[in-house]
Amino acid sequence: MKKVININFQGRVVPIEETAYEILKQYIESLRRYFANEEGRDEIINDIESRIAELFSERLKKGATCITDEDVQAVMASMGRPEDFEAETGTNGGTTTGTGQQQQSSSQQSQSATGAYSPGPGRGRLVRNADDKIIAGVCSGLANYFHIDPVIMRIVFVLLFFTGGSGILVYLILWVAVPSQSIQSNITKRLYRSSDDKVIAGVCGGLAAYFNISLWVPRLIFALPFIITLLSGPFNWFWGDIDFWIGPRIVTGSLGSTLFVTYIVLWIAVPIAVTAAEKLEMRGERVDLNSIRDTVKEDLESFRSKAQNWGNEVKQSAQQFSTQARQFGQSERVKTFTSEASTAARGAGSGIAHIIGVLFKAFFLFIVGMIALVLFGVLVGLLFGGVPVMSFKEFLLDGFWQNSLAWLVVLLFLGVPIIALITWLIRRIMGVRSKNHYLGYVFGTLWFVGIVSAALLTGSIFRSFKSRNFIEENFSMAQPTNGKLTLDVTTNNINYRYYSNDWFDWEDGDWPLFGANLDSIMINTVRVDVVKSNDNEFHITKVKFSRGKDPVTARNIAEKINFPVSQNDSIVYLPKGFSISKNERWRAQQVLLILQVPVGKRFHLDRSVSRYDWFDVRYNHRGGIDIDDNWERTYWVESGREYIMTPDGPKEISRLDQEALKRGEYKERDKEEEIEDSVKERIEKEIRKKKQMEDAVPDRLKRNSDSTGGYRYRKQSPENKKDSTPAKATSV
Repeated sequence: MKKVININFQGRVVPIEETAYEILKQYIESLRRYFANEEGRDEIINDIESRIAELFSERLKKGATCITDEDVQAVMASMGRPEDFEAETGTNGGTTTGTGQQQQSSSQQSQSATGAYSPGPGRGRLVRNADDKIIAGVCSGLANYFHIDPVIMRIVFVLLFFTGGSGILVYLILWVAVPSQSIQSNITKRLYRSSDDKVIAGVCGGLAAYFNISLWVPRLIFALPFIITLLSGPFNWFWGDIDFWIGPRIVTGSLGSTLFVTYIVLWIAVPIAVTAAEKLEMRGERVDLNSIRDTVKEDLESFRSKAQNWGNEVKQSAQQFSTQARQFGQSERVKTFTSEASTAARGAGSGIAHIIGVLFKAFFLFIVGMIALVLFGVLVGLLFGGVPVMSFKEFLLDGFWQNSLAWLVVLLFLGVPIIALITWLIRRIMGVRSKNHYLGYVFGTLWFVGIVSAALLTGSIFRSFKSRNFIEENFSMAQPTNGKLTLDVTTNNINYRYYSNDWFDWEDGDWPLFGANLDSIMINTVRVDVVKSNDNEFHITKVKFSRGKDPVTARNIAEKINFPVSQNDSIVYLPKGFSISKNERWRAQQVLLILQVPVGKRFHLDRSVSRYDWFDVRYNHRGGIDIDDNWERTYWVESGREYIMTPDGPKEISRLDQEALKRGEYKERDKEEEIEDSVKERIEKEIRKKKQMEDAVPDRLKRNSDSTGGYRYRKQSPENKKDSTPAKATSV
């Protein structure tokens, strides 16, 4: 058995046989001698080693325990040996310094070897790739069948998932129907993001290289919705009036959103081509020693050309503005101006496409910066209690452990992603790249601790709401003298110095928590049910609910609910809600008010009752509440209307025949009579409104008339301007 050692090769830990390591070391040394006289030899050797490390990693992913002698020999055959290229160069009459001839021969070899410009082999059988898989190898198998990059197929399924979920069904069907098999990939062209032609992440440059199209085509496609939005801004008033002209709306609406999501997905899923080998794969060229060398030389030549162009632009700018610069200062200012012009020239480049790209980049960084700033502000507000959420936690969390876990959730689960986003944004702005990944490991570990803390906190809170219990209280009331009972919600018992009914700018009926201060919160989870009374009297029963860690705790919390009900003859006043202190804790407390109405008696629920945040109640069912059987049949009534209880349930007074009602009969009116009364009421309302408008005309004309009998507009001064707000009515 051969000895196996672990080596650190291009940042990767590679298990390799000792004899294979010796072969690899000799191969690297031969490469150093071969490229000793080449310009940029260190970059060339580094890219070749990176490619070898990638090939080793692919073999280990397929199940190999270590790199053997045969693996190293196969890699050397794939990359090429220096002596083979020397013999080929000598035969062709070239030298190692003939850059143009080597590039041409390398390009021809790449095209013939990879078939980048010729039809590929037959597709063969469709199978799932067992060697290159993330879930089941479906995308890799389809990509190998159609001779495309697996990343493209994976992106297609991700987009299908976000556009309706059909991708999941297709993926599952292929997972079940297509067999799995270890296959040799025949893909020679990969999709990468371009590191050379990039404005925002290099997505368009990578697409242009993969599909062999001009760079401006994908840039124009992705920028089209944004450009149309800018151009159509001044004409929105025109397009808004023409309903059939929906062209700009489609482009800037659904299509723009789809392109934006597609760009983000490509940015996340597609790797960037950094090494020479990755750039060759992006263009579909063969990866060997000469092609890597040519690519590195092209990069160096491109950099040299750009530097020369920048220098020429700076020189031209300095010559154009030299005359004006002498008028404002000495030569030092000219140098400063030239330096600034050089920086601007390097950043802006040339061409309309590049300008659009810079605008896109600035806009994107601005949006990301604003999001990070808002999230940071939310985190600061949570930490220092600047928002009511931190006040509300005092009414929810119980004990040391829940409060400690809550702080860990805020700091780690919420804070760590925000800090990581800010760090990434600063690095993007400053152009700083770090090869050390320890910061990512630290962020990942801390966020994992935050996730665990969030799970533990959620479980602990759920245990605090495990059981539910209730308690009944009967309200001792006097029977109304007129035989009619009205339920009204009063605000006399609410101290508005401490409570606000616009907490979070939500309406009372949309949010159960409508008031809060440092000591207590106000809850309006109240429900009013109407049932038929068993005798000839009105009755009101309060049922107070609560949750807790056990039934005894839940009942004790329910007993502490303070929901005072008062009566003034025929009007029963209900509080707007009930308060919960920090000592009691919020445990989903609720109040159910049962109004028992005798047959033949009238009742009315004021419109203010509808502002309660009603909740569902299940009577005498599994998982519900076990209370009086007579309450199981409740009736739905609309607030703001008067009803009378009949043997068949409550009926609205306005829908009954009044003559029959006087005789004790509950006969509904004919539909035609209801329609006539409705039309008559509407006509009378319009007549009154028209009369009010006619009566207001003489007064308006009199106010705007001058001494000559004409009429003119007179602007009121702030001193003479009268308050148009109606005076508040007072009762005596």
